[in-house]
Amino acid sequence: MSIKIGDKNKIKNSSIGHNYNTSNNEELKKSFLERHPILVSIGISLITGFVLLFSFWKKIIDWIENFL
Repeated sequence: MSIKIGDKNKIKNSSIGHNYNTSNNEELKKSFLERHPILVSIGISLITGFVLLFSFWKKIIDWIENFL
C-alpha cells in the first residue's frame, strides 16, 4: 500500500490506524479495580453504609459534641 501525499511524498507498507493485539495485552495486565471501577465503588458504598448502621456511632457523636 502506498499513499501519495503532496509532491512526491510516499508512505510505503504503512499501517495507519491499525492495532495489533495491544488492547488484549493491556486488558490482561489491568487489575480488577481498573477493569471494574463502578462495581468496586458500589461495593465500597454498600460496606460503608452497613458500617454506619451500627449503634456505636451515637456514642462517638456524643463524645465529639462533649469534647468541643
